[in-house]
Amino acid sequence: MPERWLAIGGELVPEEEARVPATGGVLYGYGLFETMRAYAGRTAQVEAHEARLRDGARALGLAVPFDAAALRHAIDTVLHRNGLADAAAAVRLTLEGAPPAAAEDAPAPARWFVTARALTQYPESLYERGASAIGSAIHRNETSPLSRLKTLNYLDNLLARREARRHGVDEAILLNTQGMVAEGSASNIFIVRGRQLCTPPIEAGALPGIARAAVLALAPSLGLDPIEAPVTLPDLRAADEAFLTNSLMEVLPLSRLDGAPIASGEPGAVASRLRAEYRTQATTGK
Repeated sequence: MPERWLAIGGELVPEEEARVPATGGVLYGYGLFETMRAYAGRTAQVEAHEARLRDGARALGLAVPFDAAALRHAIDTVLHRNGLADAAAAVRLTLEGAPPAAAEDAPAPARWFVTARALTQYPESLYERGASAIGSAIHRNETSPLSRLKTLNYLDNLLARREARRHGVDEAILLNTQGMVAEGSASNIFIVRGRQLCTPPIEAGALPGIARAAVLALAPSLGLDPIEAPVTLPDLRAADEAFLTNSLMEVLPLSRLDGAPIASGEPGAVASRLRAEYRTQATTGK
């Protein structure tokens, strides 16, 4: 197996030599992460991911110990050192540290590291048939500030994803405490009703996804009316089409829910067009 490298604090380190102390990230899940997609060496939407991480760091009281140039350099260096400079890759940025002391006003120090791996998890056949999902038994607490942050405390999502795998499907849909759709275990959710493109609002417990924001921004150029509004499971079942988004999957059609087809049970035209436009924007930065 080839040697893998990561950047800790911006410095390249072989993976087998990396050491993480028992700080707040390890002991309490006190930290944040961002997952980005690299297209042949160009990492998309880095600024948006960095901005979301900085927002989360302010909420957690953590100091961000890098600037935009240092982050870009670390990502490019890790991709190159791992032989991924010309490949599709998943890049992860992690920020972790101890919770700030109750009496302190200043942000607490934090550590950061960047890792990268080849992207293999979403085959083209999945886009051709569309994803399947179940309604999860795990609920999102939309009243918690953590529902808006991509924290290292990710167990609800991991348990929901394991539930999906046990049922032989691709995704699990989390409802909030009011029984409304929040998000998928690893995705935001969109439904199409005529020319209307609807996604659950952040207040419903949806993570403010980077791909989600990009799709909302792209929608008007395709003649769609984007809205953020409450969505129920019956709304999802009755949609003209539905799809999932995240930075790695981009735009993935959702064809089946709880064993029943959504609309025709085939990927829809809106998801296909949005995926093409999203890919163009991600790969060119335009």
